[in-house]
Amino acid sequence: MATATVSEITSSPNSVIKPTPAQIVPVKIGWYGGQGSGKTTSAALFSLGLSKEVYGGAPVYVTDTEPGWQFLKPLFAMEKVELIQRTEPTFKAMIANLREAEKLGCCVWNGDSLTIIWQELMQSFKAKCNGYIPIDKWGDIKAMWQDYTTLFLNSKMCCNALGRLGNEMSEIEDEDKPGKTKLVKTGTKFKAGGGESFGYEPHLLLELSLERKAKVKAGSRLEGEGRIVHRVDVLKDRTWALNGKVIRWSDKPGYQPGGYRTVFESIKPHFDRVQATMAHVKIETGASSVGLISDNGNSEYYERRQRRDVLVAELEAAIQLLWGGQGQSEKRMRLLVAEHVFGVRTKDAWEKLPLEKVERGVRIMQEFENRTRREGMPTTELDVLANLDIVIKEHDEGQLAEQEMPF
Repeated sequence: MATATVSEITSSPNSVIKPTPAQIVPVKIGWYGGQGSGKTTSAALFSLGLSKEVYGGAPVYVTDTEPGWQFLKPLFAMEKVELIQRTEPTFKAMIANLREAEKLGCCVWNGDSLTIIWQELMQSFKAKCNGYIPIDKWGDIKAMWQDYTTLFLNSKMCCNALGRLGNEMSEIEDEDKPGKTKLVKTGTKFKAGGGESFGYEPHLLLELSLERKAKVKAGSRLEGEGRIVHRVDVLKDRTWALNGKVIRWSDKPGYQPGGYRTVFESIKPHFDRVQATMAHVKIETGASSVGLISDNGNSEYYERRQRRDVLVAELEAAIQLLWGGQGQSEKRMRLLVAEHVFGVRTKDAWEKLPLEKVERGVRIMQEFENRTRREGMPTTELDVLANLDIVIKEHDEGQLAEQEMPF
């Protein structure tokens, strides 16, 4: 059977050929605005549109922190789309929810509100750190938050992140008070992620606000008495399909089947342009640093980093003890041993290895050192490397006795 072309996959909803889930490139959208601006309902309607028009009625998932999505369940029931709602407002739960949603075959994950999750993460650190967050903990917090960002962008599902409006402030000179400065509002931001707005992360960023149409009565315009309109300012579209546009959706007294189309069709140009890339590019990462916060306020990421630092120091000390000195033969021996055990030669390179590889190296060097105490140091380079080969083989086959680690 012939493969669908890009134009066929991204054509109108009436097209006969529909993309399969494997062909769909997921969209990642950030929605933010003040309270009551319509973030939740708009994201829900777009999610319904994706499920009905693209994914064949697949379930929609929400991490609902406030909560509010239960009031939208009748809309999903009317469209025969399952809405899976989870209401635990924690960072840990949100990470688990993202993974659960994929396992359940959901087509869209919604995080509402990301601002609440960010505040919960801050409060969790404060609770473990006597009511404030020391400056040395911010690296951990950013690393944990980056793990969420990576999951959000790498997910095979379409993802909506909803958050509250924050103000961008700048310090300028006060014209009325020479030599003094004042803070002024210079813009808005997606309020989550600390000093760095989460709005940088999604592919499409939408700011929502409310307008009220003027009511015309007997030829006179009555400002502030007409119908509510949801205004959407497109602040960023990496595909350029909607860049700079202003979209307006009129508020409606009730929902009728197919009512999601107004919102879905407004954002569909972005979805279509994303499909034209024909590729879901993922962020490549190493070992996950997502973890809980220990009683001393350290994250799993921090604990692993500390553990690696201790092991690298132990490893360097072991090699220096066995082949210390600044002579050419000692330097050469240190390089040969490091390369033999790790495949790298320098301390800088050891520090970049995964924790498990560093720990493996420490265990090998501990056993080698113990054997030299009992049997004496091999006399030639070849003998040293041959004896290392024996220890490495025994370690990798699980034959060595368990050694106590220095932490």
